[in-house]
Amino acid sequence: MSGALRRILGFVAAAITAYIIATILNSQFVIGAHGISVSFDDRFNMTMFDLSNMTLYLVIIAAAMVIGFLIAGLLKRFLPKLSSIAYPIAGVAAIGTALGAMYLMFQTVPISGARSALGFLSQMLAGGIGGWVFARIAVGREPARN
Repeated sequence: MSGALRRILGFVAAAITAYIIATILNSQFVIGAHGISVSFDDRFNMTMFDLSNMTLYLVIIAAAMVIGFLIAGLLKRFLPKLSSIAYPIAGVAAIGTALGAMYLMFQTVPISGARSALGFLSQMLAGGIGGWVFARIAVGREPARN
């Protein structure tokens, strides 16, 4: 598979993975914020509703990751020892920056599950996992050098 195709597929997989994880975590933080008992069926239904209706968040995640992954690609050339963690760190930073920018624009975080510190960190974790997915697909393992 060509390098460009691997990067495109890796990026799509990373954005979708981060979106799915971030949305699932968001749903659970929103439900948990109310302090009431919610059945598994209701949790599942709300999560599926959010996955199908928070698609603008997918666009935001994708846009943030494009910028983050481009910066990581440049930085890892100058800091080769960090190349194995460059994309996961970029994913974390991309989501954190996107949520911070939304706060600056709206004076609140529209992703309500990210309004607590732990919720915010969970969203960044989703970005880190997306970055890891990108690294595994787009970059893969480097061949052993002898």
